[in-house]
Amino acid sequence: MIRSQQPTTSVEGEVDQISWEETVLGRSPSVSNLRVSECRRRFTSVCWLNLVLLFTLMIAIAVILYFVVQPYIQARNYQAQTVVNTLCGTLQGFVNSDGIITFLGIPYALAPVGVNRFKRPVELTTQELCKQAWGTNSSDMVHLVTQYKSPCMQLEPITDKLVGNEDCLYANVFVPVSDQPLTPSTARPVIVQISGLFFLYGGSAAGLSVTAGQQPHARTVRTVDAIHVTFNHRIGPLGFLTHPRTKQPNLGLYDQLALLRWIRSNIGAFGGDPTRVTLFGYGSGATCALALSQSLLGHSLFDRLWISAPALGLPKLSLEEAVTHSEQLFECNSSLNASCEAGYLNDGPSILRLWSWFHMEPWLKQGLFSLPDLTSDSMNLDKSTRSWFDRILVDDGNLVDARRWYNPTYTVPTVIGQTGHEAALYLAPVTVPFWDETFYQQYLLGRLAQDESSKMDLITQLRFALTDPTCSNRSQPKQITDVEAHLTSLITDARYTCPLTQVVRKWTEQGQPIYRYYLISTHRRFDPYALSSFVSLAFHGWDGMLYLRGYLSHPDYISSGLVFSNEQEVDDLLQMSQLLNRAMHEFSRTGRIRQWKPSESDWDHVNLIDEGQVCRPWKFLEQRCKVWEHLIGSPDLLHLAWPV
Repeated sequence: MIRSQQPTTSVEGEVDQISWEETVLGRSPSVSNLRVSECRRRFTSVCWLNLVLLFTLMIAIAVILYFVVQPYIQARNYQAQTVVNTLCGTLQGFVNSDGIITFLGIPYALAPVGVNRFKRPVELTTQELCKQAWGTNSSDMVHLVTQYKSPCMQLEPITDKLVGNEDCLYANVFVPVSDQPLTPSTARPVIVQISGLFFLYGGSAAGLSVTAGQQPHARTVRTVDAIHVTFNHRIGPLGFLTHPRTKQPNLGLYDQLALLRWIRSNIGAFGGDPTRVTLFGYGSGATCALALSQSLLGHSLFDRLWISAPALGLPKLSLEEAVTHSEQLFECNSSLNASCEAGYLNDGPSILRLWSWFHMEPWLKQGLFSLPDLTSDSMNLDKSTRSWFDRILVDDGNLVDARRWYNPTYTVPTVIGQTGHEAALYLAPVTVPFWDETFYQQYLLGRLAQDESSKMDLITQLRFALTDPTCSNRSQPKQITDVEAHLTSLITDARYTCPLTQVVRKWTEQGQPIYRYYLISTHRRFDPYALSSFVSLAFHGWDGMLYLRGYLSHPDYISSGLVFSNEQEVDDLLQMSQLLNRAMHEFSRTGRIRQWKPSESDWDHVNLIDEGQVCRPWKFLEQRCKVWEHLIGSPDLLHLAWPV
């Protein structure tokens, strides 16, 4: 029987369709399945590649946005950091081209003019005094501090050109940028720089030839990671000559005390730690810092001391002698055509010329940077012929007290150092570079030989005792054969190195923690202080310039294109700068330098800095000082030291 064909329902059709497409091998190659399979096949290659490219593109966009937006974010942070609130009002600084937050020309005392001339500084302790210092009637205004103020009035070396202003008691603050919020735990150490040359020249203002290269370089500020403060203080006769009417001596030192008190009260607003203040001095600034460290008035105003080559002589000028001497100097003379009051000079320029280059240069040549004259004729000279420049600080029994000069009143961690050729700064005589060995020997005999029998022995000692130590080969120190290098090293030993050994021994016996260093180096000849003295040895103040990296901005040093023509020399200098910066970074925070050896009461360890390294050759200065002890006939060499 034949069955009739039944119509197929839709459900059945779908089942049949599915059955038709299914095979024992899987699905049939339908159009939809072909597309899915194609995507699957490409997923492991093209799809993964697309995802990687997309992810990379997103990262690149994020990086670009970061560098585009970050300057604006930093600018907003800088704007917040460049505005600080001090006891005298709000200050608006700026971020300089090297990325250092900078505040320039902040008054820390009233201008020492008019009735305040030749008097101790008037500190800004009230709002009325603050308004007077800022020259405003409002205490709410924001003070813009973006330009250096004039240096204190002085005469330029050699030319006696008048520069500066008597209204000069201003400070500058340099702050490294930080992305951390200002809290007591993030407060930075503070380095207070006291500079100066012969108590006559210096200042923190830009454009002054004698102070070229003496502002902290941005790389120094960042490497030390500390706030640096520079400032002006009165110098020359206006700062260190006692007026016969006011009878107030050592005014330049009192300016420095006022600045330190200002720092204790205000540096916290800049992100500084007022309990970690390091006094950093070189040149006559080192002598000032030394005086403050041995004074009861300086107690608690700073916490660490780093000084290079201060004058170590004992203060011998009494207040009575200072007044008597100044009465003669200040007495008006109608031929001077100067302003007078009560018989005394009273205009700044005329007062400054009391210590002109004409009066000062003989002191440099015959005293400060000369070889001591030990012959019987010079020892019997009348004291009246001595220059008054060798007695500048006045022993007033208050700020400067000779009884405490070698006896610190309190313990303060100290770094005290020098260069190997301090006296190279100003050669005396100036013809030394042209001398031959025979002429040099005759000069030594004429200055040092006290009798005929000692002449040959003297020459032998002087020529073979002086050697330049080295960190590269400690067992074989190099003998100094160059006449200029030998003479300046000999003078440096007499005037500073050997007297310092005595002073360090006194300090360590009293428990004073001291690190001592001795830096040697050579460089291209240049004129560091506009004295027309071109020097290539490690001169007086060279270590301070290395710390500040001042050679990178000194016009005479870079004028010949050294940075581009002799990169190796600059690299060597940068290495020494880095060494000093790292040492200050640690010392300003802890009062210690782990890689250096501190002096001990029975062993004066000297840290030699040579070619960017620190080492400690075995008592390398001992034999050199024994030569001077033999010449003098006594182990006491302090009377040869630079006077104060």
